[in-house]
Amino acid sequence: MKSTEVISVTTNLGRFGGAQKVLMDVHEGLRTEYDAKILGFQDFRDLHPKYGIRSSEYIRFNNPFYLNNKILIVHARNVMAFIMVLKRLFFLNTKILYVSHNVYHNHRRISFFPDDIISISQKVTGNLLDYFKLKNRRVRLIYNGIRDEVFPARRSYREDGRIVILYSARVNAVKRQLELVERLSGKLHPGLSIQFAGSGPDYEVLKEKCSGTENFMALGFVENVHELVSHADYLMLFSVQEGLPISLIEGIMHGKPLLVNDVGGNFEIGIPGLNGIALEEDWDVLAETLNGLISLPATTYSRMSRHSRERYETMFTYDDMVANYLNVIRELEKSNT
Repeated sequence: MKSTEVISVTTNLGRFGGAQKVLMDVHEGLRTEYDAKILGFQDFRDLHPKYGIRSSEYIRFNNPFYLNNKILIVHARNVMAFIMVLKRLFFLNTKILYVSHNVYHNHRRISFFPDDIISISQKVTGNLLDYFKLKNRRVRLIYNGIRDEVFPARRSYREDGRIVILYSARVNAVKRQLELVERLSGKLHPGLSIQFAGSGPDYEVLKEKCSGTENFMALGFVENVHELVSHADYLMLFSVQEGLPISLIEGIMHGKPLLVNDVGGNFEIGIPGLNGIALEEDWDVLAETLNGLISLPATTYSRMSRHSRERYETMFTYDDMVANYLNVIRELEKSNT
């Protein structure tokens, strides 16, 4: 019989994003062993339908005492201080596990953390220990993992003489899609096609800027992202800030080499020289690196592709992620008895 209630919480389940997807995957894995619920701050009707959250497993927050005698997994930094205040104010016997999904360099003095923390990448761990000075907390590294949903390859490498680069991310200033188009227009080989998948506040402007260009295409939100990945030759991210991008893990699951800059856990998924190509923070060098893909030997691409798939299988599977979370929850459960 399932006894301990494990509650997963984040701020915005009306938006489809990486941290929310991780929350849902972990939640589904925990349901096999625990009475797992999802706590949110929105009406059930406002949740993003793609998450497939059942009404029976969703709790809208309205009573702090609901949290008493439970294990709470918090997936958002901006709700962590609120939860910590509730715990102390109402003397709640609540075990809190915070999952840090990103690298931050602000609000250090007003950030609050519990004793137990999950970091999703080595860069995030370093940020917690060095910037937030949390050396006295239990910080465990658990990589995000995704289910194996490989599609058959939809095209051969450099088919029709084109190289297709998929840039799958929310369209905003942090992900830099607009800046990429503005900075690289007129500088790329005509055989390169960079396809932006995703929606967000900058999407309409991005769509307009991509219209009529030779190298860029704005696809908007794509329902079946795995099929889209299977059509690409490379996955790319050139963000200002990252944690451990799910889109890159989706890429290596399909055996795609990665084009990434050194932020967050990008280099932990795509290792330069193994299954990744490093992108420097210089726009002219970036253009040269992308143009250099035209002459990359097929044998080198094939080797990188093989290493990508191997890296997924050894480090980023769904089963490994869930098993690691279950071990942590069991530890918290024992310490709460």
